[in-house]
Amino acid sequence: MSKRIHIEDTLFFLQSRIKLLSDGLVLTLEPDLFLESYLQDLDHLQACIGSCIHAIQENDKYIDWEEQVKNLIDLEDTFAALIEDLMQGKGTLGVAFIPISEKLDHYKTLSKERRQQLNQLLSIHPEEQDNGMVVSPQELRELLQD
Repeated sequence: MSKRIHIEDTLFFLQSRIKLLSDGLVLTLEPDLFLESYLQDLDHLQACIGSCIHAIQENDKYIDWEEQVKNLIDLEDTFAALIEDLMQGKGTLGVAFIPISEKLDHYKTLSKERRQQLNQLLSIHPEEQDNGMVVSPQELRELLQD
């Protein structure tokens, strides 16, 4: 069964979730209540970002393909910043992540690999050149002859 990912909406929603998690680090949250939830969210975000990258690799005919890859890069950078904040023990919740830093190191490694993959996608995909021409010069001449 093939599935279609609505890439723009998905990326917007994922970016919003990452921002929510980052904002939570500023609050004084109880680790006993939120640590497990954060870990589940991080796992889910990793899977979603990977699915989006796979979808964009499979279909380079997306409208605004290059823009969506750049949006994915921004998303990955935001995710990497969240992981970095957690690794540094930012906030009361971030401190709770210090004992499980190996898991955060794994997230960081996966994030770097995805970022490299996205950079590679941009470098090998021919940039869409918009020269403003909708019709060729020959077609234009034929249209203007009468």
